[in-house]
Order: sequence, then C-alpha cells, then structure tokens
Amino acid sequence: MKKIGVLIITIVGLLGGLASCDKVEFPVVFESELDTTLYPGNYFDYDFPEFEENTNTLRNVVIADYTGHQCAYCPGAAAEAESIAETNPERIFIASIHGSAQIGGLGDFQKTSPEYPRDLTNPQGLEMASTFFQLGVGFGGNPRGTVSRVVDDAGKFFLFYSNWSDKTNEVLASDLKVNIQAKSAYFPETNGVYLHIETEFIQESTGTYNIVIYALENLFVGPQLYFDGMSTYTIEDFEHHDIHRGNLFDETWGRGIASGTETVGTKIRNDFSYKLPDGLTNTDMHFLVIVYNRETYEIEQVIKHKF
Repeated sequence: MKKIGVLIITIVGLLGGLASCDKVEFPVVFESELDTTLYPGNYFDYDFPEFEENTNTLRNVVIADYTGHQCAYCPGAAAEAESIAETNPERIFIASIHGSAQIGGLGDFQKTSPEYPRDLTNPQGLEMASTFFQLGVGFGGNPRGTVSRVVDDAGKFFLFYSNWSDKTNEVLASDLKVNIQAKSAYFPETNGVYLHIETEFIQESTGTYNIVIYALENLFVGPQLYFDGMSTYTIEDFEHHDIHRGNLFDETWGRGIASGTETVGTKIRNDFSYKLPDGLTNTDMHFLVIVYNRETYEIEQVIKHKF
C-alpha cells in the first residue's frame, strides 16, 4: 500500500550578512504518512487545503469519561457529562473511553458476554487507562473521568463526576495557549478521510507538546448495566454517546509537535488519514483534535471536527 505525505512548517529567519530588515521564508519538510489508497483517483491530483487566520481566543474542554457497559454506576457519570456539555456544546466535548483502573486497562466492566456482545474497547483506550492507573493520578475505579486532565488541589486529574462541572468552569475561564483548526476531505467511495490540522502557539510556551486525534462514534444503542438506587438490571436499548473507537494512526500518545520553547505565532501543520470502521460513515463519527503537554498530560486545547 503506497503512502506519502508532507508536513510543512514555515520558518522566518535572518540571513547572515543581510540588513536586519531583510528576511527570508523557507520551508522545512517532514515526511508523514498518508494512505494514498483512500483517495478515489490519482493521489497527486489531491488539493491540500490552506488555512486562514485563526481568530479564536477561547480554551475548550474535553471530559474523558472512563466507563464500562457492565458498570452499573457508570450511566450516572455519562448523564452528568452530557448535562455539562449541553451548557456549552461549542466548547465542551466528551470522549467515552471504555477502560478500567488496572494493569492492561481491561476489567470486568468492559468484558463481553452473550448479554453484552459488542466489544467497546480499543488498544489505545486500554493503554491510556492502564497508564493512568499506574501513574497514581486518581484513577481508582469506574466511573472516573478527567477534565482536560487538569489537576485538582491534590495534584490528581481523575475526578468523581460530581466534581466535573466545577473543574470544567475553571478550565473554560483559563487562558488559551494553543489554537487549533482543522479541515478534511471525506471520500464515500473508500470510506476514508484526510484530516489536516494547523496548530498555532499564541503564548510563548515551554515544554514538550503532542497532537493526538480521537475517533469517536456518535451513538450506539445497546445493553448497559444500570443501578436505579434500589436494584441492578440491564437496559437493552441504552444510548451510548461519543464512544472512543481509537486514535488515528493507532497512536496512543500522538506525535510530537514541539519541544523546548515555542514563540508566539509558531505554526505546525499535520496531515492524517483514517479508514472508517465497517458499517460506519462520516455521519456516524467525528474527531476530537487534542494538543497536550506530554510531560504533565494536561490538554491545552481541543476542537471537535465533523467530516
């Protein structure tokens, strides 16, 4: 399978021997993978998009709800996440990640059975769950969740869902360091998509920063264990929303985009390709584009992209 792609960062620098007002722009080209077979035609005819100025000044939030279809208390957390997101749907997004607080990430809550036949886990979600459990950042069981992985007063970023709302408001009111914008092209003939991202640092930032793309299924109707305060039973037609189906390029932690000190105005371009799961189309899925600090895991910015 032929793969090709480019990532271009434009750097403006001073040339030695020239007057201080003379500047030159030159591209630094990095190879990145794009699945050319997803383009229904001659790939070299594909028109890579240009980006306009990003005028956004607001920081968004992602609530990552670590859950399981056999976790009777998890529907309460899912309902709380949806209630919070409804207060500001343009800035608050949800990722429902099926993983438990143990090595390997897979617990009884996520396992399949004749009554719960669909496997809602994926390798990247399980690796995140396993890693965070072992890091000791507050992931003690399901349901638990993170709000842009911003720590609480105890230095933990996994929180009970009763604390998600206050933490969400705190993050929404905080300063934005990184801007993101995305464009995409979906090809029904191959059920594939090309996703193009521009990341811009709008504050001088020091650290190691990664970009990662979550692929989310909008809705799945299926069984869910439920506790109503008196008894536990299965809801056969429970609506599971924003199901994490994995990360683009199967990258659990994404790829590095910056390390050290980045000056205001630095822009980085990334290009991704994705083949949708069988039975799903672009109307069934969306992406969350996330830029985070690799050293602290804090998510600096997230955007939702429909394609």
